[in-house]
Amino acid sequence: MTTSTIDTANELLRKAVQHRRESQAAGRPHEEWYATMQAKGGATAQDIVERFGNVSQPVTEPMPEVAEAEESQHVDRQGSTPFLALLDEIRALHISKSQDYGSEEDPLANIRQGAEFVGIEAWRGCMVRVADKVQRMRTYCRTGRLVHEGVRDTLLDLAAYSLLAVVLFDEDKE
Repeated sequence: MTTSTIDTANELLRKAVQHRRESQAAGRPHEEWYATMQAKGGATAQDIVERFGNVSQPVTEPMPEVAEAEESQHVDRQGSTPFLALLDEIRALHISKSQDYGSEEDPLANIRQGAEFVGIEAWRGCMVRVADKVQRMRTYCRTGRLVHEGVRDTLLDLAAYSLLAVVLFDEDKE
């Protein structure tokens, strides 16, 4: 795979991720996230596999172009790459949701106001939301299905609320 091929594949992937984020922000169900992209003539996963090969096959030898690119960007290879990618996804999710739930001055306004409404610290308000997400996962474990929100979304929200609880707990300590 050449550098230009990798760049093209990355560009298609970026477009797919951007489309997914826009679809998610618009409240479309998972099943529709890529259907609208296909309808607009966008690349599907199958298109990418046909064009660039099955990228899920393990790479047995490092590709020189990738090694050079990583060295030039000082890529930190500590930790799990999928985990780090999820942190980026949670970051984007936080920014997106802050636009709907926060205020111009405070991206966590909804959490603070909800906690104030019931007379508890804001970090404890996050813990109530964590408990809601855990209950949703219990339902999934018991029934094998969820109606309004998928397992992955629930787990991402659970992680995000946990991080928000840390932020708000640290604020309270100051």
